[in-house]
Amino acid sequence: MGYIIAGANLANVEKPSVVDQVETATEALEKVQRLERDDYHVRTSTAEGEDLSVATLAARIVLDEA
Repeated sequence: MGYIIAGANLANVEKPSVVDQVETATEALEKVQRLERDDYHVRTSTAEGEDLSVATLAARIVLDEA
């Protein structure tokens, strides 16, 4: 399953917005955490358009590893 991560940080003149697509929940969570540390407001969804919270991403990682 693919994940789409979109972030906005209007204070960042060089890169105010980002959009990335990754394949796994682990990659998605890592990307979200990295962007949030850089003060981006982040939105995550599946490739099918379903919005996901950070908690849901973490749960998917645990389920995939079980």
